[in-house]
Amino acid sequence: MKIQFCGAARTVTGSCYFVDLGDVKFVVDCGAFQGYNMESENYEPFPFDPASIDYVFLTHAHYDHCGRLPILVKQGFKGRIISTQPTRDLTEVVLLDSAKIQLEDYERWESRAKRRTDDIPQAAIEANRPLYSEQDVQATIELFEIYPYGNSVRLRDDLEFRMRDAGHILGSSIFEIWVKTEAGRNRKFVFSGDLGQPGARIIKDPDFVREADYIICESTYGNRLHKNKDETVLELLAIIKKAQEDGGNVLIPSFAIERTQEVLYEINLFVENKILEGLEVYLDSPMASKATQIFRAYPNFYDEDARRLLEKGDDPFDFPGFTIIESPEESKRLIDKHGVVIIAGSGMCTGGRILHHLKNNLPNPKTNVVIVGYQVEGTLGRKLVESEPVVEIFGDEVEVNAQIHTLGGFSAHGDQRDLRYWLRSFGKSPKMVFLTHGEKEIAIGFASNIRSELNLEVKVPEMNEVFELK
Repeated sequence: MKIQFCGAARTVTGSCYFVDLGDVKFVVDCGAFQGYNMESENYEPFPFDPASIDYVFLTHAHYDHCGRLPILVKQGFKGRIISTQPTRDLTEVVLLDSAKIQLEDYERWESRAKRRTDDIPQAAIEANRPLYSEQDVQATIELFEIYPYGNSVRLRDDLEFRMRDAGHILGSSIFEIWVKTEAGRNRKFVFSGDLGQPGARIIKDPDFVREADYIICESTYGNRLHKNKDETVLELLAIIKKAQEDGGNVLIPSFAIERTQEVLYEINLFVENKILEGLEVYLDSPMASKATQIFRAYPNFYDEDARRLLEKGDDPFDFPGFTIIESPEESKRLIDKHGVVIIAGSGMCTGGRILHHLKNNLPNPKTNVVIVGYQVEGTLGRKLVESEPVVEIFGDEVEVNAQIHTLGGFSAHGDQRDLRYWLRSFGKSPKMVFLTHGEKEIAIGFASNIRSELNLEVKVPEMNEVFELK
């Protein structure tokens, strides 16, 4: 019995864990690598044979957890992809959007390359080609098998699983997986996926699990504590009010799933309670618009506060002054707007319509850029957070005179205290904890913290490292 860490090992993206039990093989997540120094990894072959995999257990629909699924299918995977219904629906939106953007990026690159030479090197074509098409995505979605939280499901005599709510995004799961070893013993894996913050506005708190032999736990914020959520909401309110007074725009680069809906939820409360008046808010992200429709379809996944709003007849994702932008032409017209809020993807400023808005607005000192999620090293979002005075957008240098705000309280990840509290619920049962999905120094530091605080055995795997489990 062995486990191999094929992604999110000493880095934040590319989640993918391969478990080989001999007679059965499965993967937990199959995510894309993000960040300018990591994206070439998406073109590298998997360190296992995709055709040999029986199951994929998908924790949630963020791109760094699902983004390489179509590649897995293209390369021979014909098994089952197991998830909740919201995860399946959101994954389809994410992957179709990704396929579209990849094709557009490739066509732009090819057009520029042909202006320089008629003979484009094959190596350059391979390095820039789309990873997959919309047809590949549809073939992937057909392999999904849907299950609810809380039910224990026996897939075979030697493999059983149960999904619990991870509290990260709509439909996100912790996986408990029981396996029977060759010696006939039962062993239990728990894969945290990404764990959310307790007290999130829309979705429920993460579930606790009481025992496990092996835990694979994320460590994204293993070195810090988030701001109090109420303080974060008040800070957002103050930023928007000041921008209204100054006539400056508020740009929110936002992840299409969860972060966009949570920001809309808060602004809805501001407007409905007349704390903000005359505010124009534009959602300039077709993918986020589709994701919001999926959120509306699954209110049974909401926490009590969000359900109460619905029961009162208040749509938490709509309010006076809110406009959804669909076409590129409508998006371009926002250049003439002042004193408005523009929410657009992508969340790390690596693509999408936010780039156009940043290019137009960053030189203006009245502009406020509100960062509401984790920014991977090497991304434009990370450069803004680190106060770089000049950034490159679409090949042009752009001065950063805008005010950059980081609101950590909106993070969909638990912080160090939340992660430690979740791990504490296992007591002394784990034989080993593997920390993943964190930058190297953060994961190593959090491992030291867990060893001293919880007295657990902890490993921080290297990329593609294999562990034989007794």
